Amino acid sequence: MFDTITAPRAKRRAGTSMAVSILLHGAVVAAAFGLAYARAHMPKTAAVEVPVAFRPPPPPPPPPPPPPASRKPKTPRTERIRPKVPPTTVIQPREIPKVEEKPPEMPEEPEEDEGVEGGVEGGVVGGVVGGVVGGQIGGQIGSGPVEFNDTMTPPQKVSGPDPQYTSQALEREVEGMMIVKCVVSTQGVVRGCRVLKSLPFMDRAVVDALEHRRYSPALLRGQPIEVDYTFKVKLTLPR
Repeated sequence: MFDTITAPRAKRRAGTSMAVSILLHGAVVAAAFGLAYARAHMPKTAAVEVPVAFRPPPPPPPPPPPPPASRKPKTPRTERIRPKVPPTTVIQPREIPKVEEKPPEMPEEPEEDEGVEGGVEGGVVGGVVGGVVGGQIGGQIGSGPVEFNDTMTPPQKVSGPDPQYTSQALEREVEGMMIVKCVVSTQGVVRGCRVLKSLPFMDRAVVDALEHRRYSPALLRGQPIEVDYTFKVKLTLPR
């Protein structure tokens, strides 16, 4: 009996619930289709670039200052107490003793040796009258050549050739002064020449010319004497 009463009501409820569910599903599907259509027809907007600035990180903070070093307390300086010295009194003598000054001693002047009559100035004590300055004691005049000095009369050229230029000296244009020392005998012969100052390529030519010359002999108090004489030969190129 009860089944016959409740059966039609149950069938009605099942039909209404099915219709409601179908409507809900249709609404959901329509909504999905509408959203898809709207998205497809929406205008596209350009992407806006936002500038991004990168800032460097701030520098690290400075290290903390070191703690102050512990200072030792200064010890007060103790001043040295200098003992007071009483001033010394200087007693001046009433009379200043006089010091006897000795006169300066004069140096003894050497006794001048009196010369000999006929002697030569600059000669040696004990020499022989008529000797030659620079000669040896006990020597004889004319025993050998002596060095020519101002007390003698120089030899004079009498004859002989002049030095001739060599080809090498001409090519090199040699000029200047030559110094040659030779013995001039009492007959005026020149021998034993030594070159003291030479010129290139001219030593032999000058010595040959001197040894082929004749001179008047040197004189000492009017007497001929053999001397060692210095010749100065000046050479100039032929013009």
